Amino acid sequence: MNEGAPIMYHGNGGYGAPGMYVGQGQMERQNRQYPMDMVQMIGGVGMRGMGSPRQGMQRRWQPRRDRQQKGENAFGYDSDDSSLSSNASGSNKSSEKGDKRESGSSSGNVSREWRSRNRREHRPRRIAPDRYLTAAYPFQVKFTPDDLLNGSNWDTLSQEIWDKFIKSQQTEETFHKKMNLWRYLYITIKSIFPRYGLYVVGSTMSGFGLESSDMDLCLYVRALAHLEPRAHALLHLDYILAYIRAIDPNAELIQAKVPILKFRDARAGVHVDLNCNNVVGVRNTELLLWFSRADWRVRPLVAVAKLWARAHRINDARRRTLSSYALTLMVIHFLQCGAKPAILPRASEASCSAARTRSANRAPLGELFVQLLQYYAHFPYERMAVSVRAARRLPRADCRMHDPHVQQLICVEEPFDLSNTARSVYDPESFEKIVTAFRESYKRLSAGMRLADAWPAPQR
Repeated sequence: MNEGAPIMYHGNGGYGAPGMYVGQGQMERQNRQYPMDMVQMIGGVGMRGMGSPRQGMQRRWQPRRDRQQKGENAFGYDSDDSSLSSNASGSNKSSEKGDKRESGSSSGNVSREWRSRNRREHRPRRIAPDRYLTAAYPFQVKFTPDDLLNGSNWDTLSQEIWDKFIKSQQTEETFHKKMNLWRYLYITIKSIFPRYGLYVVGSTMSGFGLESSDMDLCLYVRALAHLEPRAHALLHLDYILAYIRAIDPNAELIQAKVPILKFRDARAGVHVDLNCNNVVGVRNTELLLWFSRADWRVRPLVAVAKLWARAHRINDARRRTLSSYALTLMVIHFLQCGAKPAILPRASEASCSAARTRSANRAPLGELFVQLLQYYAHFPYERMAVSVRAARRLPRADCRMHDPHVQQLICVEEPFDLSNTARSVYDPESFEKIVTAFRESYKRLSAGMRLADAWPAPQR
């Protein structure tokens, strides 16, 4: 009904008696008396077609409900709900049509009123960390694969590798601790710097995380054309550093080629590496996630390779040795190029459905780990580069160097920006330490066939 439409009319008596008209909002005001013919013209409630006057009959109408308060949604639902909006708008139109039909009917004294639905409470939009906190954790392995053991001489070594992987893999509890920390940092940073984005990258999300692995975060800020990327990253990480020190007073900003803000959350016991605008990490995390699911042997091999490298102290980029990311790419490259036949496809085929077919290579874990050590014990580092993108060895000239004036003795190509992820290995002493670890471990493990043989000998 329109805003100016009358609410109630009744006649006191027959045609000759004066009628009473009550306008909207006049229920408690003094009644006004109008002539009967004027009421029929104004109210639209005529007495046409009525045979005889109905004496002594008074029709009582219920007043309209109070109108909704100003500022409320007139339809009683959130405007962004398209399904409810379409239904409500359809109902409103049908109601208007019904009003027209009934107002033009012979009785002429029936009016309909559209009633709004009950107002729904506004549901705030979920932020990204909440999706991972409520979802099931997909990475923790609890069951042994059927083809772990095949009755060969490799069974003991394969079982030891699998047991070490199960004990060291990232648990659901640790994953949720990291997600809660991400949620806290996300809300805190967004409240201060609304235009910042914060993403979890690296092994936490790729499936290659260990219980002792750090959490890698990427702070995304829109790049500035007139500012060099490294200087831009240092600028914004320095902004964040003042707030991060409320969590960890010993937080440190490392001004490397890719600046990193390192800190530790004492409550969760999680170490965090925060970079700025290293968005290639988002892409390679998705790629590594695919590789981790391509074959059940990939994750145990990567896990034991990381643990082996830590035991030999060659898994720390700050000490001029290999990073965990470089080691992961080296294991994947071996499964592409060193294992015969290949177990994993090249990176460009990772998303193809044909690449999901099971490999013909069914070598056990123990045999693959020995072959991995042998492959890198005799790798031609001075001439060739490790490439996951091409799934083969590439000439070093095809690997983009960050600083051509600095000698980089191991080249492990990043699949997307073609940079060298092993650029931290520029010291000849560190390089020799890495190669020696591969060679000595291969000799001892192939002879003893026990996983402890690949670990450094205990010092007396």
